[in-house]
Amino acid sequence: MLASSDAAQPQNRLRLREVADLDDTEFSDYVQDRFNQLVTAAIADAAGYLRPVQHDLLHAPHRVHDLRDALTFAEGDLQLAGERMSYRRDPRAAHTSRRLRQVRTALHQVHRETAALSRAENRRHDAAAGRGATDTATTARSWLAHAYHARFAQLLTQAQTAVGLPVRPLAKDIFDTIEEGWADGHLTAPSTPDVERLLARGVVAFRSAVADDARDQNDRVPALRHPLLQRRWNMALDELAALTVPVARASSASALGALPSDFSHLPEPDAFKILNARRFLVAIRQRRAEHTGLINQYAGIVTGQRRVAPDHDLRSQALDTALDRLVAEHPAAATLALARLRPYATADGRLEEDVFTPALRAQVKREVLADLAVIRRPDVVLPATIVPRPVLAAPAAR
Repeated sequence: MLASSDAAQPQNRLRLREVADLDDTEFSDYVQDRFNQLVTAAIADAAGYLRPVQHDLLHAPHRVHDLRDALTFAEGDLQLAGERMSYRRDPRAAHTSRRLRQVRTALHQVHRETAALSRAENRRHDAAAGRGATDTATTARSWLAHAYHARFAQLLTQAQTAVGLPVRPLAKDIFDTIEEGWADGHLTAPSTPDVERLLARGVVAFRSAVADDARDQNDRVPALRHPLLQRRWNMALDELAALTVPVARASSASALGALPSDFSHLPEPDAFKILNARRFLVAIRQRRAEHTGLINQYAGIVTGQRRVAPDHDLRSQALDTALDRLVAEHPAAATLALARLRPYATADGRLEEDVFTPALRAQVKREVLADLAVIRRPDVVLPATIVPRPVLAAPAAR
């Protein structure tokens, strides 16, 4: 766990109002130098102290993801500060509570900005690949491949072999994509001795390294950011959060929630045990946000490189062929998936992210896959309404 919640802050840390006094060059250097300085600037911005040019620099597209990470940490840090002050009946608790509300408002806005950037990037990728927005047919076909993974793998192997391609299984998750992309040379991060040492560590030792990395928010372990370690980093963060949530009396790994009702009456050692656990959970939450941004960046690079690879068209052809055959083998399942998607689509079948949000998409996918698992049972009699074969041809290039 972290040291006491009352750990001393660096003596040279600027006050919020002082950050606004930095000239543009000094401000740019300040927010790039250390993570805790970016956090200070983010809070100053949320409180309305920064000049417009400073605000714009913080919210620039290349920095907005870092700003989100800083505000995520600031939110948890301020909540913890308020909880500690309330426990000690510190009169500054009310001021800290107001500052927390300002940061939460700013974080909500930054989430909107990062989502808009993600949508714009997806549209650029789709346009470069000659596709429109995600549509019901494409999505239904991909979910069918997930539901019948073993059979689809066979069909894909056959289709790739037929057009003379080396067999490459479809990635099961984002970590497969990243690891394959590194092996193919699309991600150029070298395998250093530090990376090799981390790869060789056992589960407990690796989790300890991830915990040490999270405890020091200013200093990162560069090797931990290597593409080949992203799967293990993800698992270790999950494990650390699961171990810490009960000690922190938190609502979940992603939300601290309210303190227990008897917290104010606990002896100080017990109270600070909870507070320190909550501080560590905030650090894990920040690292989780950083990790998510990194794996999305890696996957985006791999996808972009594959789109311009010489074998891209042949691989797309083989994929479409395998999906066509899978749909032909399971028409009722394809119809069901398509029907479940239609309520969220535009008139021409597109699934716009403003409506079909990532969270909603994940929920509907879980429900559809559960329905398809039932369909695969031999004792299930399918209703006649889903027997006709759907039209699920691959969308035409635009």
